[in-house]
Amino acid sequence: MTRNVVLAVVEGNLEVPATEKLLGTLGYMGANCTIVNKRGRESFWESVGKYNQAASQLGPVFALADLEREPCPSGLIGEHLRGPQHVDYVLRIAERMLESWLLADRESLAKYLRVSADVVPNNPDVESNPKQTLVNLARKSKSRDIREEMTPEPGTPGIVGKNYTGRLTEFLREYWRPLVAQKNSESLRRAIAALRARCEP
Repeated sequence: MTRNVVLAVVEGNLEVPATEKLLGTLGYMGANCTIVNKRGRESFWESVGKYNQAASQLGPVFALADLEREPCPSGLIGEHLRGPQHVDYVLRIAERMLESWLLADRESLAKYLRVSADVVPNNPDVESNPKQTLVNLARKSKSRDIREEMTPEPGTPGIVGKNYTGRLTEFLREYWRPLVAQKNSESLRRAIAALRARCEP
């Protein structure tokens, strides 16, 4: 009998719809599953031990964060998770950011952004800054709305536009295909494999 994920904890806003779509696609989203948004890297890593302990009592717990500039996922996890990782604690790291997993569904993203699929990278896990890569793609969009909402206005700080998160939330919920995207993202493929290992009979 398939076991559902009863609790998920994520680093930030985009990881919420990504987790919903990933677990829903795989059939592991429990009816009463709670997704906790830690709203920041520091808060996420401060709590990893607590959710590791929760997995020992609740069953499968999924956690998702970005690798960013850290050398490797295992080193990042080892630095913050003191003690053994429970077998039901599925702690996964998107390399280098969650945006890599979005870029990995090349055809769907190209269609959504209204750009050619040829300009979407083939191996997004090796992009040094996937967020910047995605913003640069939005700059090429045939849609004025996408360009204005996803890219920063000239002279303003930051690298994303005023509705960057809103647009990508829409993409994740309505267009993103995790099972297709895993073919172009090794970190996503490993995350799916880890979930299946804990949730399948």
